[in-house]
Amino acid sequence: MVLKFQTTMVALTLFTVIWGMNSRAHAWWETGHMVTAQVAYQELTPAVRQEADRLMRYLDNSEPDPARRHFVPASVWMDDVKARGFRGFDTWHYANIPFNPEGLLQVPDVPPENIIWAIEHTSKTLNNPKASDFEKALAVRLLIHLVGDIHQPFHAIGRMSHEHPHGDQGGNLFTLPVTQKNIHFLWDSTAGRFPSVSTSAWAQVIPGFAKEAVQAWPKARYAGQLGFAPGSWAQESYRLAVKHGYEPLQPNQPVPEAYIQQAQTICEERIALGGYRLAELLNQRLGLQP
Repeated sequence: MVLKFQTTMVALTLFTVIWGMNSRAHAWWETGHMVTAQVAYQELTPAVRQEADRLMRYLDNSEPDPARRHFVPASVWMDDVKARGFRGFDTWHYANIPFNPEGLLQVPDVPPENIIWAIEHTSKTLNNPKASDFEKALAVRLLIHLVGDIHQPFHAIGRMSHEHPHGDQGGNLFTLPVTQKNIHFLWDSTAGRFPSVSTSAWAQVIPGFAKEAVQAWPKARYAGQLGFAPGSWAQESYRLAVKHGYEPLQPNQPVPEAYIQQAQTICEERIALGGYRLAELLNQRLGLQP
């Protein structure tokens, strides 16, 4: 069995190294998204995998690096275009369901065009007979990312407080002492479970990480839980963020070893489950037979 857990000192050192390498705030960073996509890709039926490969080629020109012209690194595309200045999908990455432990009398509404809405609407394109191949290719590329995002607990919650009455932006304002980062960042990094991997090097590393996740969290464990239900997926993430994310910690306080270990376990499971659900969605919505 792969040794998952490190001592507090080693794990926190890893956080410092990873955070220094990658300062962008998006779910799962590149590695988590690519592991989710790899799990999904190997669960696609042969026919759907062939169709997904064909659709990926419609956007090949947007990827000058040939190593990234694949289903797996395409999972990072939504963050890439955001980093390059395209902000049209900004509210699609999260839901920020209000968590109100201080009992504020008013909390903001969840933006209507959130990640639940985005997955529900984008998925309809896949089996729409009027949709062009380009439109289906775009929908697949979006869904590879969004289904990963919704399984990151801190993309489904926002903590309201007297200090942050409009919410803490999915934990981005809940600061931690390690390099002065925050709880959202910690969970994006899988709490150190998977190290940072370049999208150009994905083929050498990501399949091995996916194998570890699948072995630890086999698909058979989730019988009856793989159906299309973005709202339920978000509620799962919300509950995990409350119980295992916020409640055991106080802002700017040290992160205990037990917390890191629990977060690593949850992150690995959510990545595997997100991959299984993404595969189920694509196998059904692309409308192809095995």
